[in-house]
Amino acid sequence: MLASRVEAACEKFQEILASCEGCFIDAVSFGTIGGRDYLDVRLVQTQKWEQVTILLEGVRHFSISEGWDIQGSFVDQISVSYLPKTDRPWPVEAERLVTRFDGLPELYWVQLVGPTMISAVAAIMTVSTSQDLLEG
Repeated sequence: MLASRVEAACEKFQEILASCEGCFIDAVSFGTIGGRDYLDVRLVQTQKWEQVTILLEGVRHFSISEGWDIQGSFVDQISVSYLPKTDRPWPVEAERLVTRFDGLPELYWVQLVGPTMISAVAAIMTVSTSQDLLEG
């Protein structure tokens, strides 16, 4: 069976973000613009890039448990998981975060583990690196 666009993107994002383990959180912001919500997480001092930004839109779940200080918080682990439409099972932990219903799109589930724990589920995900910003 062929992977969906979102499932393939999850695999690519996981590959990129694996090189960010051991980095630091520079900033986290959540807001709405024109009726659209977003979560922006900026990571610095990664193994490959000076800065990596994770942008999530269409956020269905967002939680953060703060360590001593969010800015400068060490990131031990980052995971990106694919949450399919209602026809396939989800991990039990994800079932507790988002109520499933007909018409719910495929989703991205992002978790950052460290002194500051971040969990988010969203319909749209973009990852950009400082290399992308320089080439853009």
